Amino acid sequence: MRYIGSLIINLLIFVLITIIYLYTNKLEEIGCDCSNNPDRVFIKTYSIISLVFLLFTAFVSIEVVGKMMGSVIAMVYSLLILVFYMIFIYYIYTTFTYVRYLINEKCKCSEDISREIIMMGTFIELVLFFVTILTMIIIPVLTNSFSYVIENIENVEKDIKSDIYNPVSSLSKSPKKLMKSSKDINKFLKKSSKDLKKLSR
Repeated sequence: MRYIGSLIINLLIFVLITIIYLYTNKLEEIGCDCSNNPDRVFIKTYSIISLVFLLFTAFVSIEVVGKMMGSVIAMVYSLLILVFYMIFIYYIYTTFTYVRYLINEKCKCSEDISREIIMMGTFIELVLFFVTILTMIIIPVLTNSFSYVIENIENVEKDIKSDIYNPVSSLSKSPKKLMKSSKDINKFLKKSSKDLKKLSR
């Protein structure tokens, strides 16, 4: 039962990307002039790339590549996945701002239920990405824990992957992540305060 539930949730991101692709393709086909923005080409193209890449990585894990082709190829594959996720975050952000642009411009021919779904879906993903980057990269760097970021780069990749494939689970974990980050900041502030007191003596 859990597997079926997880599978359904994982399919949601594919559905969102498919809706984004079909929506931008529709705007192009009907000749919606007010939607003719440079971002539309990028969004449509990267939607196809994302669908293919996410499907491929869903079935071909880093562990499988490591066993079949060795650790070097697995490392390259892991780096490729990380780069894809970074671009994917930009893709989601660009899609969100593009839809906002259409709404602000009162683009009548772009009005569609798909536009509302895309708006909500990309907003949720952006929130998840922000929490992941904040708790796994920004705060550790600010608290002088850059080595922690390097050591846990694989966890960052896994968290972003979870944000993409399983947004419901990521949302439920977000309060815990933020609580942990809050404690890290408090520790850093206390440590900094002690250091400043020592310097002032």
